[in-house]
Amino acid sequence: MIIGRGLVATAFATCWQHDATTAIVAAGVSNSAESDPAAFAREEKLLGEVISNPAIERIVYFGSCAVGNAAEQQTPYLQHKARMEARILADPRGQVFRLPQVVGTGGNPHTLTNFLHARIRSGESFDVWARAERNLIDIEDVAILGTHVLRHPGDYPAMMSLADTHSTQMLEIVRSMEHVLGQQGNYSVLERGVAFPIDTRDCQRAALSCGVPLGEGYLRRLLGKYYGGRPGSGDD
Repeated sequence: MIIGRGLVATAFATCWQHDATTAIVAAGVSNSAESDPAAFAREEKLLGEVISNPAIERIVYFGSCAVGNAAEQQTPYLQHKARMEARILADPRGQVFRLPQVVGTGGNPHTLTNFLHARIRSGESFDVWARAERNLIDIEDVAILGTHVLRHPGDYPAMMSLADTHSTQMLEIVRSMEHVLGQQGNYSVLERGVAFPIDTRDCQRAALSCGVPLGEGYLRRLLGKYYGGRPGSGDD
């Protein structure tokens, strides 16, 4: 069963919406800037209802690759995510997939890639933290990798990241978006930010098994897929 209607829920629906024994929990708090305790309480209540259902044999929750990263400020959102991950992992039916920046069609206009696309296209100025890193992955690849792991439960841990093989400096992400759009952005480069390390060893094993081409060239292909065909892009 699929719980939710957003980007992640839609991606997993094809394979899992009719499986009544597996709960794909893709609803709840998705805004990383959220700080309202009521929003966190609603997601916690939802998870409690799923956990209390004895007919469900497996519970899948989507955490954040930033949880526990010493370089990241542990915001109320990340603290909440950490608590929910722990609650799911305390249940023998639990599976946690930690996600980085997910890229897909539509979704929140304030995601990193939608923000960069809009700023570069409009010419509006923005700052780029040169030493900051982010990790981007295609939502379709998240569904492929996650489904593979769920179908081979004995081969993978109960918590793992679904992410590209390495994180990329923000300046390189901006330059890749510029290349895809065929347009230069109006930005200032600030010598700020920190690395964003993610353990992707298990994800790399899954990617090799199901043919997801992570690694070299992945970022450029990803941005080209979702932003290359838009009006004014370099692929027109």
